[in-house]
Amino acid sequence: MVARGADEVPATVVETARSLTARRVRREPMAYILGEREFWGLPFKVSPAVLVPRPDSETLIEAVLSLMPDRARAWRIADLGLGSGCLLLTLLREYPQAHGVGLEASAEALAVAQENAEALGVAGRACLIAGDWRRPGWIESLGGPFDLVVSNPPYVASAALPKLMPEVASFEPQLALDGGAEGFDAYQVLIAAGPRLVTAGGIMAVEVGEGQAPEIARLFVAAGLSPQPPWKDLGGTDRVVAAGN
Repeated sequence: MVARGADEVPATVVETARSLTARRVRREPMAYILGEREFWGLPFKVSPAVLVPRPDSETLIEAVLSLMPDRARAWRIADLGLGSGCLLLTLLREYPQAHGVGLEASAEALAVAQENAEALGVAGRACLIAGDWRRPGWIESLGGPFDLVVSNPPYVASAALPKLMPEVASFEPQLALDGGAEGFDAYQVLIAAGPRLVTAGGIMAVEVGEGQAPEIARLFVAAGLSPQPPWKDLGGTDRVVAAGN
């Protein structure tokens, strides 16, 4: 607009601009309109099949890098609920000798994550598999145990879903949002599996919703894992709880 504001705009450009603007007016997230979102300084393809990567989730990356400072180790990492792949693929970039396994229930989301793995140059170290922790056999399918298990599972209470911002409630995948009656359904399954998934001395780290950290810590203790004080996001909310095996 500054450099070429006086130029005549081609009709095709006008129509494209109006179409994109109409989508945003309907509150469709900008990331879906543009098809991409930055996370940890990296470009991630996104579609309505995956959650839009958020700065809150970067807190999990910060926590892991603090807990596992050796960037040269050939860590084995698992991501439960892969989505766009933003957690696992970012960690594989930060740990260039690491190998990772990503579990995802949605075939469409898995395809997006695979594209991101290839674009970011880590596909050779990422095994992305279809699977659902609500079904038997999912633990065995991962081929663990792992030095690190991460997850940003669905944690919104079912009744709260319609009250979310329209960008979230109307456009982002419900499978990745709905955490059951109190928001803890996924955590109960994943954390209970922690001792089988994490090596001795390994770590499990999960993103949590506002006010959920105390209950997540309790679930870790009940599973025999040792939780650490939660990591806060930039807004001061307890956002990540990690526990050692």
